[in-house]
Amino acid sequence: MREATIPSRAGAAATPKVADGGTTRRGVLASLGADGIETLMLAVAAGATGSVALRSQVAASAADVAVQLFLLIGVLSSVRPSDDDHPLGYGRERFFWSFLAALGIFVGGGGFALEGAVRSLLHPSVPDHYAIAYVVLGVSVVLDGFALETGLRPLRRQAARRGISLRTLVRRSTDPAATTVVVGGASGLIGGLVALVGLVVSQETGSATPDTVASMLIGLLLLGASAFLLHSNRELLAGRGVPLSMVRDMREVVAAQHGVAGVPDLFAVVLGPSSLIVNGDVVFDDELDVPAVEDAISRSAAALARRWSSIDYVYLTPVPEARFPRGGPQFGPTGPSDRDRARRD
Repeated sequence: MREATIPSRAGAAATPKVADGGTTRRGVLASLGADGIETLMLAVAAGATGSVALRSQVAASAADVAVQLFLLIGVLSSVRPSDDDHPLGYGRERFFWSFLAALGIFVGGGGFALEGAVRSLLHPSVPDHYAIAYVVLGVSVVLDGFALETGLRPLRRQAARRGISLRTLVRRSTDPAATTVVVGGASGLIGGLVALVGLVVSQETGSATPDTVASMLIGLLLLGASAFLLHSNRELLAGRGVPLSMVRDMREVVAAQHGVAGVPDLFAVVLGPSSLIVNGDVVFDDELDVPAVEDAISRSAAALARRWSSIDYVYLTPVPEARFPRGGPQFGPTGPSDRDRARRD
């Protein structure tokens, strides 16, 4: 059979999944509102108390405002329909803007917090007006908890629907905006509690050291969060594939279709948030004519889309036999097809 690639649209890739985008947008807007209020309150409290930990929280909160703006741009730009310049859509726009958001957390949050801690070590100053700090930090923790819960709610539903843990979902999520909202919210919540503890210990001991240590811990926390987000977004921008277990399941779905003799190669790549493209080589029975092959490919694409709603495009290439693998044992054939075994016999 002559080799050819026959594409099949498995879903509406030209129109990104609005429900996911709307849910993420609500989470980003909730975080943006909370961060804006927090920044103003924390700035006032930091000026009144002189606490270096509060100044670190001001930097982190101000950086979060910029981060949420980056995320909002990414969410809005990624839902544009496909066109001639971007035939597979603009889903990766969200990856780019989320990468910039992670850089903002690294520089604007973690870097400033550590710089303030070092300056405080060299020139220590005991905070005062603790009551103001406690009230502002308490409100800040509540706002961060609200933003975090808003971001976690859709992720919990998604994790339950897919039968995986929330931790696994966050680590393997293809929506970096939602991940950033959750990681940023958790960092803000933990940072607020650390600052609160630092102030309490400073008040009890009359020393500036606990406040300085709290600022240092907040900086390290933000650097760790940004490193995780930078790594995740770099993988998505580079064209991350799906887990090998999922690839094996996809190959089994295609191999189960009538007329398919073997699936020597198949892979899936993340196009955007909740959007995948599947490409592979398929060996068909010799007695199939071209219309029958096209029908088998259409059935394969439909079966894949029923199993995984995130699949938007399927490109399957009929081949006479397994071609040289693309590289690595995970890309090798699942085994010889029945026709290949018959030829050897």
